[in-house]
Amino acid sequence: MKDGKNKTLELFIDNANVNDKGFPQEARFLLVIDDGNNRTAFQLSQAEASLLYTRLKYALDQASKEYIDIEEKNRKNYEKKSSRKGIQEKDSLDEELERLDSDEE
Repeated sequence: MKDGKNKTLELFIDNANVNDKGFPQEARFLLVIDDGNNRTAFQLSQAEASLLYTRLKYALDQASKEYIDIEEKNRKNYEKKSSRKGIQEKDSLDEELERLDSDEE
């Protein structure tokens, strides 16, 4: 929601049927996008809707794969930083213990 206006996406379907001449007619789809200021509609045939579905699925799969790759890379970097930090803290503690031991002698 931007500026208090809801964005909506609606899908309406005219089911497949038999036309006046007795021939089968494909389903038709109406995709309506409303951004709060403007409302735009796209009428799609069954073939166009199928192509849109296929392309959206491919794009979503690619975007998901990229997100997962980035997430894994960030996790590995975080783990490396954490392990380096842990090693540095251990080295610092070892040095402090050595210093304390030498002070006692």
